[in-house]
Amino acid sequence: MSMDIFSSSGASLLVLGVQGLFAWALWSLRRAFVRQDDYLLHLQRDARREAAACRRISALEETLRLTPDNTDLAGLHNELSTLRGEIQALNVRISGLDRLLERLEHSLERQEDRLHLIPPVRQNVFARKSVNGADGENH
Repeated sequence: MSMDIFSSSGASLLVLGVQGLFAWALWSLRRAFVRQDDYLLHLQRDARREAAACRRISALEETLRLTPDNTDLAGLHNELSTLRGEIQALNVRISGLDRLLERLEHSLERQEDRLHLIPPVRQNVFARKSVNGADGENH
């Protein structure tokens, strides 16, 4: 009695199981690998991202190149110190001028007060005398 392995029902189930495993393996490999058009699309996206990153990095490098360094900042500090000294000197001079203006204002106020004490002169009296004097009349 010899039995053929491929003729029994167990063997056909075994072949069916092997075919199922092979189908599952192919289906899994399909998900593991990428199609070429998806891969090209991915490459284009990566190229755009890389170009955008390069532009941003270049802009940052340019901005950093234009920022002042320590020597520039030290020079600005020295100039500000010089300006501070000049401003203090100008403040001293302005305060001196302010005192001078206060003295002039006081002097002008005193003169205005003196002028208010003098009685006002009538304009008509002088006008009549000059008109009468021009006619040659004597009173």
